[in-house]
Amino acid sequence: MRELPGEGLAHPLALTGIRWHRARAGWLRRPGALIGISIAVPMTLLLVIRFRSEVAATLSNVPAPSWPWLVVCGLASALFFLANALALRAASGLPLRLPTAAGVQLAAAAANRVLPAGLGAIAVNVHYLERQQLTRSAGLSAVAAVKVAVALAHVAGIVLVAGLVGGRGPALGTPIGPITRHVGSGPALACVAGCLLGCVAVGGHPRVRARLGPPLTAAGRHLLLLARSPRRTAILLASAAGTKIAQIVALASCVWAFNGSGSMLSIATIYLIGAAVAGAVPTAGNVGALEPALALGLTAAGGEAASMLAAVLVYRLISYWLPVLPGAATLTTLRRRNVL
Repeated sequence: MRELPGEGLAHPLALTGIRWHRARAGWLRRPGALIGISIAVPMTLLLVIRFRSEVAATLSNVPAPSWPWLVVCGLASALFFLANALALRAASGLPLRLPTAAGVQLAAAAANRVLPAGLGAIAVNVHYLERQQLTRSAGLSAVAAVKVAVALAHVAGIVLVAGLVGGRGPALGTPIGPITRHVGSGPALACVAGCLLGCVAVGGHPRVRARLGPPLTAAGRHLLLLARSPRRTAILLASAAGTKIAQIVALASCVWAFNGSGSMLSIATIYLIGAAVAGAVPTAGNVGALEPALALGLTAAGGEAASMLAAVLVYRLISYWLPVLPGAATLTTLRRRNVL
């Protein structure tokens, strides 16, 4: 496989992070971008100065977090990457070394912070599987199998919490009620319908069908082989469920760190429904969509607004943003070892 000169990476998608940095550098040199920054920064400072008393009063009501619960959040976030590594090993069918595969997931998380829809993680994982002598179509199939398993685990989780809630019907609608009141059901349904129509229109184009037909056929064969292995399928589904459990435990730990009184069941309900609603927003990691969804859900479930917002922000800081630096360092190390 021919590598691009000076890059050292064979897979085109694996260059996404490098190209993004170059594009960002070019973007910052544009006059319009500089003008926008010169306007946005002073306006932000003016808003902070104008409402500093209101912000200070709100923050004064937030209790100091309990550090042991934050440690639990960090451990649960680390288990999330381990569960992802187990899922990838089961989906690929390769004897991947678990520490290396977990490091690849950490590197993929760093790449995922700059691209929407998980494209950064897909690129890193596919390139990693190619380095392990798996064909590109099989690698894409394995990554797709992980995505499908995670989606199934999410849906199964919603069904499970709905069954556990039982007669307490309003508890299931609590997380989504404030979101629909703020956003409106009409715009939400229109967004979903527009996305579906766009996918159908793009998928029906002859060029798209001709280009994606052979890879999809190969992916179908790989998934069929996976389905014929009950052990691999069971490990894949269990690992996908483990990623959801790790995220729920991390969120619950932060809620309890700020003296939240929500039960594990209610927090799981809020996370699963809030993440499903925020998933419709095409941003990297649902940034800007998941935070208000979770904060609104936790507040509607009985939490104090400022404390629940702080809990969500700390949860996102620990589980989403803190892995960026070690992930970037791991990415560099794995590239030097020719793992990526």
